[in-house]
Amino acid sequence: MAIDASRAFFKTGHQDTFLGSLSVDDVDKKTLRETRDEVRNAIRSGFQDWDVHLERQQLFEAAALATTFAYDAKPTLSPKFRMQGSWSYHTLNCTTTEPPQEIDLDDGVFLPVSFLTQNGSTHPAVVSAAYFEVIEKILAPLCEENGWILVTDKPSCVRIEVSKGAHVDLALYAIPDRDYAVLVEKAAAASMTFDARLEKAALSFSEQFYQELPSDHIMLAHRAEGWKPSDPRKLEGWFQDALERHGEQLRRVCRYLKGWRDHNWDSCRLSSIALMACAVTAFDEAVAKPENGRDDNALHFVAGRLPQLLNSRIQNPVVAGQFLDEGWSDECRNSFIAKAKKLASDISNALNAANAHQAANILGVLLGRHMSTDLDHYSIEGIIGSPAILSEGILRDVGHEPDARAAVKVGGDSRYG
Repeated sequence: MAIDASRAFFKTGHQDTFLGSLSVDDVDKKTLRETRDEVRNAIRSGFQDWDVHLERQQLFEAAALATTFAYDAKPTLSPKFRMQGSWSYHTLNCTTTEPPQEIDLDDGVFLPVSFLTQNGSTHPAVVSAAYFEVIEKILAPLCEENGWILVTDKPSCVRIEVSKGAHVDLALYAIPDRDYAVLVEKAAAASMTFDARLEKAALSFSEQFYQELPSDHIMLAHRAEGWKPSDPRKLEGWFQDALERHGEQLRRVCRYLKGWRDHNWDSCRLSSIALMACAVTAFDEAVAKPENGRDDNALHFVAGRLPQLLNSRIQNPVVAGQFLDEGWSDECRNSFIAKAKKLASDISNALNAANAHQAANILGVLLGRHMSTDLDHYSIEGIIGSPAILSEGILRDVGHEPDARAAVKVGGDSRYG
């Protein structure tokens, strides 16, 4: 006999499921959004008087002071903002062990500023280290007033610890002010007038402006490495493309994997993006898509592929030559692989359990307190044979037969498994 545990994972409109229990409480979300808004307002206001926090010689490159800003009494700096990370991917989960686990909100700060070309390379006129410094000086009074902790040792962000279980990370970007000005001008021309609505859109970094920025003109400030080309839209676009191929079930499976990780490790180097990349790879390699309502089977398949995927380098899907398993020790990797093997075998045992009670017990131990053990969410189906979904065995069998492999399409599109 086989167990259908799909309703224990997800059921539309029900919160007493694994997915529902992983969802962040509305009050916590509201608190983080309000914190984000306070931080944004403080930064906007603070940059109007940036010279109170830093002298011009500290903030701008010497070459910029000699040319671009030579005659400006005070260059205008007006940052824009854009959410990123799990909030924008809609993969945010609540914590399992608090502390040390925390829910986080990732916000991007984009500063339109002149760019310089020196020795064949183009970079912002603002000194990256000074960018961190002015942001931190602006935010220090706000953090003190609210009892937040300002963390200043993260290499590529400014962190605000809002509570023991939540923080806001600010990634600091620079974009060419000329590019931004052209986009504003184009939008104004299209609307025939620069009205109040367009002005508001410009201040809030509207979707139109964000999507039209040249990719190679977005630079991320790093405390140790200076300016690095980095376009956060690429990762968003990669995941959105995967969702268009595979549907919302892929997003849910990513959240299940994150929940499994958080149950097994209080903290570890197995990042959410690495798990997402593994899930997307597994779905892409599948011969046939799973039934949309059978998240138990979908997770079972991805878990079966996970040990092999974790045993290999995990390529950053949007940056050639970069890997998502950078810095993993052999001990660390082996721990991930061993847990992934157990995930696959325990899900198999649960779906082939003798009864609903046994299946619920196995999954409850495997996935932790967020997993539903309500027996009403488990049912017995027909005798199980080889699962008719996501069969990696078929791909493996044809892998060495060029003619056969060429006939296998992934998810119905033109790319091959």
